[in-house]
Amino acid sequence: MPANDVIYTRPDDFDLEHERDERDVVFYQQLLRRLEPSRVLDLACGSGRVTLPLAQVAAEHGFDIVGVDVEAQMLARARQKCADLDEGVQRRLTLTQGDMRTWQSKDPFDLVLITCSSITHLLTLDDRLAVWCRAFDHLQPGGRFVIDVTMPNLRVFAESLQTPPRALLELDTDSTDSQTGRRLVRYKATSFDPFEQRATIKFFYDRFDDDGHDHYLSDFESHVYFPDELRLLFVHTGFDVEAAWGDYSFRRPRSWSREIVMMGRRPETRREAALERAS
Repeated sequence: MPANDVIYTRPDDFDLEHERDERDVVFYQQLLRRLEPSRVLDLACGSGRVTLPLAQVAAEHGFDIVGVDVEAQMLARARQKCADLDEGVQRRLTLTQGDMRTWQSKDPFDLVLITCSSITHLLTLDDRLAVWCRAFDHLQPGGRFVIDVTMPNLRVFAESLQTPPRALLELDTDSTDSQTGRRLVRYKATSFDPFEQRATIKFFYDRFDDDGHDHYLSDFESHVYFPDELRLLFVHTGFDVEAAWGDYSFRRPRSWSREIVMMGRRPETRREAALERAS
């Protein structure tokens, strides 16, 4: 998994650039209320942007949630924010460091989540299969694995396939902290390798606050998923694909959907039987 994305070493900036991203948070809160799980695993939980609101739902409905992330600085920010929450919420949430490809738990879950397009960090097929198999192993029979991902932006990718290749520079984030006045502006330039299905994105950040102006670059490599590929990953690793939604709306994906959310269910039978059926 990539380790050169500078934004993950700046959790305050990460939170600021996602300050207005609430659609996925509301969606997952509603999903948890619908599924009524007893134990939830949130892989790649980061600074807790999604995990902490889910922990509040956990406190309301009496279930536990475990957040796992590989980045120590992001986890430290999540723990800091958790300390400001009600004790009842804190008791329902466990935050721990780990890699979603290898992290293990001795106790099973009945819901595993990977939110915020975090599966795009899985650059190789081996890594993707490892995470899907690990999620299967974490679940009790009948448990669900839910992922989300941004749909490919083919218009932007097409520019990088021109001769000579071009990378459009886009302004895609301009956020201001209402309490501190700190402003974060983000630009991005994207190139695409169609054979590897890999987008290489350069994020250019400008931060303005009382201390002046800070400018930095964050390199990001991501795997680009297409819907049928997601279905194949679920089916090949033993899941039944139970649902696919577009735009965090619980509606079927449309041609204009910006995201896809897919949910697989671990069947009551053993994985070997499911894999034999898939083959």
